[in-house]
Amino acid sequence: MNLQTLTHLLIPALPQLACPRCGSSFSLVGTSVKCGNNHCYDLCAKGYINLAPQHDQSKEKYDATLFQSRNRILTDGFYQPVLDAIARMLEAKHGKKPFVLLDAGCGEGYYARQLAQRFHEASIIGLDLSRDGIRAAARQPGDVLWLVGDLKQLPLADHRMDCVLDVFTPANYEEFARVLKPDGELIKVIPDSDYLAEIREAFQPYLRQEGYSNQLVVDHLHKNAEILEKVEVRQTFPLNEEQSRCFLSMTPMGFSVPKEVLEKTVLREITLHLQVLRCKVQKEK
Repeated sequence: MNLQTLTHLLIPALPQLACPRCGSSFSLVGTSVKCGNNHCYDLCAKGYINLAPQHDQSKEKYDATLFQSRNRILTDGFYQPVLDAIARMLEAKHGKKPFVLLDAGCGEGYYARQLAQRFHEASIIGLDLSRDGIRAAARQPGDVLWLVGDLKQLPLADHRMDCVLDVFTPANYEEFARVLKPDGELIKVIPDSDYLAEIREAFQPYLRQEGYSNQLVVDHLHKNAEILEKVEVRQTFPLNEEQSRCFLSMTPMGFSVPKEVLEKTVLREITLHLQVLRCKVQKEK
């Protein structure tokens, strides 16, 4: 994405954005966005805006290699059932009407980009704190506004989002409630018990726990939101060696595994077991 395309996407989205430092609205000034308090952020020629320039990117474990591996797996269609479930929920809610969606923690931008292709009237924003992830997203074509930003302080105006999409990302429900419209909804995707079970088995000596339970995530969700709809996705796929390598390198379960173990491990199949949850976020009492 070039600056011209970025500017074209940015102009209609400006009312949806807000300065992450003071909450003021933005104006486009040349090749920068500037708020009423003169906080200024440049449009990047690579096709995104960095609204968290103070973040130390060197501390990010989610690097360019991880996003390349994840993009290969997503492009190969392993997560197509998850995308389809999300799209069905949006179709049921909005039909052909325009809506505004934030993909919070979008990484390399697969879901935002695919949804923009399916819902031509939608305005979609992809946001992630990893600059590598956003750069990877912006390199591919798609009508999505890409932002580097922090979920703890979303650079969005109050009550402008029809939907927040949260795929595997730790949720900030207070911020989600702030940016969602009164009738807006959260779509949250979480792993279930057998998610990537083959990787968990292969890396067991290096993991803190033997199995996986999403109970803490679900309990936290129940405290902050009402689940309106639940779709379970469960499927086991065969893998070739390249796909095995990508799965092993894209998961945080591999962060503590010695390099020589990663290189020797080959998976023949992989299980995807997830829940896609459509939720109504509860406003803070």
